[in-house]
Amino acid sequence: MKTAVVVAMAIITVMPSMAQQREKPRVYIEAAQTVDASNSKDKAKQVDFGTALAAALVKKEVPVTVVTDKSKANWTIQSVSSQREDSTGTKVAKIALLGVFAGSFTEFNGTVQVIDNESSAIVYAYNVKKSNFQSAAEAFASHFKGEYLNKRK
Repeated sequence: MKTAVVVAMAIITVMPSMAQQREKPRVYIEAAQTVDASNSKDKAKQVDFGTALAAALVKKEVPVTVVTDKSKANWTIQSVSSQREDSTGTKVAKIALLGVFAGSFTEFNGTVQVIDNESSAIVYAYNVKKSNFQSAAEAFASHFKGEYLNKRK
């Protein structure tokens, strides 16, 4: 009898968290290639900003569920991004004149839109400029969580 009560209590305890998880908006992240805006060829093709966005949403504990099937998503996240790395000459000049180190040789720009799949309305948009794509993705996730999701509760 005690075992049945413990099992029933465990099920009741787990059920609200499962219901809460179902209530989270489901987002689908469209893959988009990062454009190389520097003089060097094909460096930015290694950057997958969509994957970085998904990782940032998880890392920053944004209350959404990332799905891989667009038909099951409430929202779609679209992004456009570019990355530019300074030329060797510019790097040398920055070090010589400004004492700037390697972290400031790359500039990453990204624009992200969150689109409601039912109405096709843009529910949130964010533009970011950082030194790398991971920082840009995390900035989007933090702002999306704080400026949009936390305010709509």
